[in-house]
Amino acid sequence: MLENYREKIRNREVGETVDMGKPSKSFNDRMVSRTVLPVIYLWMLAAGAVVGMGIYAPDVVLTNLDGFIALIAIIGGVAAPAFNTLLRMWEQEQTAEGSEIPTDFAHMRSLALLEAEHERQRESAEHEHVMHMEKETKKVWGDDKETR
Repeated sequence: MLENYREKIRNREVGETVDMGKPSKSFNDRMVSRTVLPVIYLWMLAAGAVVGMGIYAPDVVLTNLDGFIALIAIIGGVAAPAFNTLLRMWEQEQTAEGSEIPTDFAHMRSLALLEAEHERQRESAEHEHVMHMEKETKKVWGDDKETR
C-alpha cells in the first residue's frame, strides 16, 4: 500500500494520472503548453532561421535585415513577456510543491507505521489462530498431550 502511494507521488512528476484518475497537470501547465510555448518556440525558430540564413546566405540577410529584425521584434513582443510570466508561474508552482514535500514525507511515514502495526497485528492473529487450531485438532483426535 505504501509503495503504491510512493509510486503515485513519483508519477505526479512524470505527468501520469494520480488519485481518482485526475490529471496531474495543473491549470498553469495546460495554459502554458497550449498558448505560451508555441509563441516562444516560434520566436526561437524565427531567430534561429535568421541566424542560419545569415550563415548560409549573408547577402540575403543583409539586404533584408530590417524585415528580419521586425519579424523577430513582433514575435518577441508577445514572446518575451510571456516567457517572463511563464518563468514566474513556474517558480511559484515549484515553491508551492517544495512546501508540500515535508507533508508528503510525514504522511508516508505515518502510512508506513500504520502498515507495520497492521502487519504485526495480522501476524499475531494468524499465530493465535494456528495455535487454536492445533489445540482443537488435538482435542478432536484425542491427543491432549502437548508434544514438542
